[in-house]
Amino acid sequence: MLEMLKTVAPWLVTALTGGVPGIAVMAATTIAEKLGLNDRSVEAVKTALSDEALTPDQWLALKQADDEFALKMRQAGFTHAQNMAGIQVQADQIAAGDRASARQLSIAEHDHTARNLAYLYTLALFAVIGLEFYLAIGGIRMPDMVKTTLDTLLGVLITMVIGSKEYFFGSSSR
Repeated sequence: MLEMLKTVAPWLVTALTGGVPGIAVMAATTIAEKLGLNDRSVEAVKTALSDEALTPDQWLALKQADDEFALKMRQAGFTHAQNMAGIQVQADQIAAGDRASARQLSIAEHDHTARNLAYLYTLALFAVIGLEFYLAIGGIRMPDMVKTTLDTLLGVLITMVIGSKEYFFGSSSR
């Protein structure tokens, strides 16, 4: 359904599915208003567009909304709907370039900070995992706040370990 809708409302569908959160929310809100949806989240709008058969009036409303949205996006500097989809690609390229230059600086300066932080994050991750296993196996009851804090810490550490992996082994590390 989204592919068919892309022919009628290319700007809105590209914005909705393009991976740029702010623009996707704008598109989802616009579509939800035109279709009369209560839930205006990106996922809810995608689901509604996939599941619902649209009436001719809704198709027309989406076309008009797409024209209005296209005007807003052109005023923001986008010349074509595909330019919006390219933003995430550009952001990924910038991030990869940033990691590559940080790697080069680290090599040139013989700086071991990134390596040491990667070791620290990995050690802390396994310490928290071990603590959670110890608490679970021992049947130790913990206040909900402590459990939530440990789970949050676990999520942060997983993110940091993945970031370290990307730094050392990512596509720009070659």
